[in-house]
Amino acid sequence: MKTSSCKRFTLIEMLVVIAIISILAGLVFPALGLARQNAKKSKANSECQSLKTAIIMYESEFSCWPVKASNEGSAISSGDYVAMCKRLTGENGKKMMFYEVGVGFEESKGILDPWGNQYQVILDTDFDGKIANSGDVATIAGKELRTRVAVFSFGVDRKKDNTALANLAKNKKIVTAW
Repeated sequence: MKTSSCKRFTLIEMLVVIAIISILAGLVFPALGLARQNAKKSKANSECQSLKTAIIMYESEFSCWPVKASNEGSAISSGDYVAMCKRLTGENGKKMMFYEVGVGFEESKGILDPWGNQYQVILDTDFDGKIANSGDVATIAGKELRTRVAVFSFGVDRKKDNTALANLAKNKKIVTAW
């Protein structure tokens, strides 16, 4: 009778291999989460710049902002934001599209950041080329903003309260701004 001398893995060897693979996977998963967060930040950064450009193009075409902003230095309200998004995406007098929407657009909420929140938009209401220190936004860097339009996102940990906007520079909660 012939005996075969096939080598096979023992149960212990299999368990060791599975343990090594699970340890390596445990090291890789946090890096994947960080890469996803960085990708979302990059996407938000790009969308902020595109939204700012679209707002400026609208103002250049119609000689007014796409929404009436009440206070210099205050972020526009949620309802005004939705109306502005509709005007930028073609619902305006000339049917011109200033911003081409993608996945992050909801009819009832407007253009959303990668975390599902509305972008914050601050407009220069007196057309002096800067956003003054008033309203519920102190400033992003402790000084007045030398821009006509500021668009930013708070990111994943956005908390909707009145002090969040006033403490942007202090708390470093802002993800991206243009």
